[in-house]
Amino acid sequence: MKKYLFVLAVLLGGYSVSAQGFGAAISGGYLSEIDGFGGTADLIYSIDEKWSVASDVTYSVADSGPTRNKWFIVDLNAQYKVYDEAYVLGGGEYLSMTLKSGGLGAGSIGTEFETTNNEFGFNAGAGYRYKIIDNVSVFTEVKYVFVDPSGYFHARLGLHFDF
Repeated sequence: MKKYLFVLAVLLGGYSVSAQGFGAAISGGYLSEIDGFGGTADLIYSIDEKWSVASDVTYSVADSGPTRNKWFIVDLNAQYKVYDEAYVLGGGEYLSMTLKSGGLGAGSIGTEFETTNNEFGFNAGAGYRYKIIDNVSVFTEVKYVFVDPSGYFHARLGLHFDF
């Protein structure tokens, strides 16, 4: 896992050296599978007028009684502008899910346990950017993620900054 993140960071770092078409974004969104909200940070490199490569990291926590569900997600997507600032996207995803149960009474009755599961999947979706000022845009994005055994929707809204 650490090797993959290191290689991704090196590749994105190499792209940022040229600073041609480089951007970053922050957003908040809803994940349907855990019925919770998460925060996301993106790095985007525009290859040309139509194509971009985006990598994003999402962290989400949802509590349900004595159970806490934490998700850490890393996406790598290709984006293609279809019209104006509307785009479609597709790519891969790494998902790390941690489920922690404290038992009844925060562990005083019953046993406490924690389990982690890692999945790889694919996603497809669409988004739109609306330019507010020269280098700042507001954007929205919706995607469906195909992971085993079932998938989920991830909808988000955020700010995109061009450098």
